[in-house]
Amino acid sequence: MPTTDSPVTLPPAAYLRYDPDDLAGLAGRLDALRAFAARLGLPDPVFYLDHGSASHDPRPYLHQFARAARRGSHHLLLVPGLWVFSPDDTRARLTVRRLMAIGGVRILQLPPAAARRAAASTPGPARDVRRGVGGSRA
Repeated sequence: MPTTDSPVTLPPAAYLRYDPDDLAGLAGRLDALRAFAARLGLPDPVFYLDHGSASHDPRPYLHQFARAARRGSHHLLLVPGLWVFSPDDTRARLTVRRLMAIGGVRILQLPPAAARRAAASTPGPARDVRRGVGGSRA
């Protein structure tokens, strides 16, 4: 059951699928997403982390995020890029559409330059995937 809280008062979520052999890369992406949330004036995100380097690996924490969003716990999902959903652009966009259909979830991804500098402390403006690839700047 959705809550009556506005999206501003709800904690943002962040999702990552990472290679367990690249923990340094994971740490950099976590830091970049925390800095991104801070730049947006948001608290630290609630992280949902699935490990596995192959796109067909199970993603239980993505499903856990979806359940939390259905309950109204999150309305904003931060990701370093749509690649976290699938390396295949069509499949990644299908996942985005499915997630956005859940209670108005909004997905923001780090801009490409900030994603490349995963450990940067000041990421650039967000890309809102509701407006398409390279959508408007937040």
